[in-house]
Amino acid sequence: MSQTPEPAGLRLGRRPPRPEEQAPRLKLAPFLRALPAVPPVVDYLSKVTGWPMYANDQVGDCTVAAAGHMVQAWTRYGRGATVTVTEADVIRAYSAVTGYDPARPETDQGAVMQDVLGYWRRVGVGGHRIVAFAAVNPADLGEVRAALHLFGHVYVGANLPASALAQFEQGRSWSPVPGSPIAGGHAINVGYVSARSLRAVTWGRVQSMTTAWWRCYVEEAWVAISPEWLSTAGRTPTGLDLAGLGQAFTTLTGEPFAL
Repeated sequence: MSQTPEPAGLRLGRRPPRPEEQAPRLKLAPFLRALPAVPPVVDYLSKVTGWPMYANDQVGDCTVAAAGHMVQAWTRYGRGATVTVTEADVIRAYSAVTGYDPARPETDQGAVMQDVLGYWRRVGVGGHRIVAFAAVNPADLGEVRAALHLFGHVYVGANLPASALAQFEQGRSWSPVPGSPIAGGHAINVGYVSARSLRAVTWGRVQSMTTAWWRCYVEEAWVAISPEWLSTAGRTPTGLDLAGLGQAFTTLTGEPFAL
């Protein structure tokens, strides 16, 4: 794909996912006993009153900025009070995953989302750790809706067209523009879905997108399993084989799964 430079103030930074034979991953679908009944609108964004930029206007740290936004949503909807990790926490995690050195701008090369998830599980971002993560099939919008309903977010990687950058700056929804060149990879936190659209947090605000745009440009999607979401609010998902998922994750990684 051809690429076009990103405009000033809108940094990208999602690197392509590694082939599965190099980076095995757990898939969510086998642990959904059946797709649960999902409300017509699922919204885990509107109660959060502000979303930090997390330096994503200067640094290609979108993969970790999205993690920070997910912590905000989980704590607001799971605990009733928003917890916001600091920009320094986000930069620290991005540096640990990628080798980025703020004194050497050439080291800002972006990150693979699966690497960020692994670091988030082992070390944490701003004191918040996840216990496991699983891949969602982005082509199956039913699975995407169920994942958002069950886990409070979907961690999404897209090949962002130049038209999306222009639409964001103009305050317009993301919709496909045929022939628009790809500007680069971008990671976002999707926290709202309805029959016709989705909404995500990126670059410090909520951005809507059509399902047609999603089908054109989204390359990967994940859920991260957070104790703050599942246990604090008593939200252990019905219809999900959580024990089986945990055992499969332990088999894959050799590390315990414990909420």
